[in-house]
Amino acid sequence: MFELKNKLEDLKLSGQNALVWLHWTTEQWLDSDFYDLLELQTAKKPEDRQQDPKQLLKGLGLM
Repeated sequence: MFELKNKLEDLKLSGQNALVWLHWTTEQWLDSDFYDLLELQTAKKPEDRQQDPKQLLKGLGLM
């Protein structure tokens, strides 16, 4: 479950980076779907995401 959620978040983050680095014009921004852009703007970096509890326990050597 966490792996799938992280893959989806990676896609959103790449879209967010495209907005910043491709320097969209105002017209491109306004012609885009609001809700898609909102999702892109709220994408989290990998270090800011919720982690899989099983991976955490494995990393600590408790599993």
